Amino acid sequence: MHTFAWLKKPCQAGVLGLCALLPTAVQAQDDAIRPVPVLTGYTAYFTRVTGGQVSDVPSVAPLLLAPFGDKWLIEAKGNYSDTFARGDEGYYESTSSYGLIYAQLDYLANRFVTVSAGRFTTPFGIYGERLAPSWIRALQTNPLNSPIISGSSLGGMLRGGFPLSGQKVNLNYALYFSTNNTNHILATDRSSGGRVSFFLPEKRLEIGASFQQVLQADRSHATGLHAEWQPIALPLTLRSECAHSSGIKGTAYWVESVYRLSQVRPLRQLELAGRVQQVFADPKLTVSQVRKLGTLGLDTNEGDAGLNYYLGRDVRASATYGRQFALNKDVNLWVVGLTYRFVLGLGPKGGAL
Repeated sequence: MHTFAWLKKPCQAGVLGLCALLPTAVQAQDDAIRPVPVLTGYTAYFTRVTGGQVSDVPSVAPLLLAPFGDKWLIEAKGNYSDTFARGDEGYYESTSSYGLIYAQLDYLANRFVTVSAGRFTTPFGIYGERLAPSWIRALQTNPLNSPIISGSSLGGMLRGGFPLSGQKVNLNYALYFSTNNTNHILATDRSSGGRVSFFLPEKRLEIGASFQQVLQADRSHATGLHAEWQPIALPLTLRSECAHSSGIKGTAYWVESVYRLSQVRPLRQLELAGRVQQVFADPKLTVSQVRKLGTLGLDTNEGDAGLNYYLGRDVRASATYGRQFALNKDVNLWVVGLTYRFVLGLGPKGGAL
C-alpha cells in the first residue's frame, strides 16, 4: 500500500490544490482506488473602477493535476482574460492577455523532500503561492509589494517539511534556482532563493522569512518576512507580509484580516476582510524610473475593505473598495464580481467531485 507522503507536511502551492481537490489521489493506492487526473480551476467576471475608469474583465484559469505512479505529479496552470474598457474615442475596446502561470513536474523523493522542475511560482512569502487566485483571495485588489520579487521561476526547486521538538513545531522550506527566459509567456529572471517558515499547530501560527538573489542586471537581492495566525476561538485569520529590495524597488508591506461570520447563523456565508499597506519608494529614483515602477515609484498608502458571500461551495460574490494615497495621485479602487470554481475528475474512474 502506497501513500502520497506530502500529506505529512503542510500543503503549499500546487500541492495545496492536490490535497484540497483530489482526495482520491492522496488516499492509499490499491485495486479499488486509483488516482486520476483532475481538471480544476476557476472562471471569474469582475467590473473594476480605477480612478473613474471602468473596465469589465472576464477570465478563466484552468489547472491540470495529473498524478502517475507512486511518486510523480504533473501540475500545469494557465490563464486567459479579456479587458473591455472605453477607449479615447468613446468606443469599448478589448485587450486580451494570457499566460502560463506554472507547468512543473514533481517527484516525491521521500517524506521530507519533493523535487520540482519546470516553471513554478517563486516561493517568496505567502501571497503568490497561497492567496493569489481570485477564488481564494479575500480582497480583489493586489498587494502593492507583489512586483518587488519575480512572480515565476523556470528551473528547479527542493521543498518539504519535518517536525521539530516532537510535534509542537513544523519546519517548512523551499529552495530554488531559476534561469533567464525572455519569452513573453515564460519570462523569468536568472535568480536563486527560498523560504523557511515555522508552524506551531497548537497555536495555529506560522512565521517565516524569504530571500531572493537576482543573478543578472543590477544583481539586486530581496528579503521578506511573513506571518499568519488563526485563533482557535474565532473564525478569524490575521496575516501579514513585507518585502525589501536592495535595488530600485524599495520596501512594501501589508497587513490583512479576514473574519467569517459563521457564528451568526443568518450571515454564516458572509466574510469580511480588511487590509492596510504601504510602499516606501527608493528616494534616489530618477523620473524615468518612477514612471517605470508605477506604484513602487512613489511613497504610497492604501486601505482596502471587502465582502465575500459564498453562494454554495463553488460560487462566490465579491466586492472590494480601496483608497490609494500617493503624491498627486489619490485614487479610488472598486472591484465587484463573481468567481466560480470547477473540479472535474478525468479518466475511466474519474467524475465530477
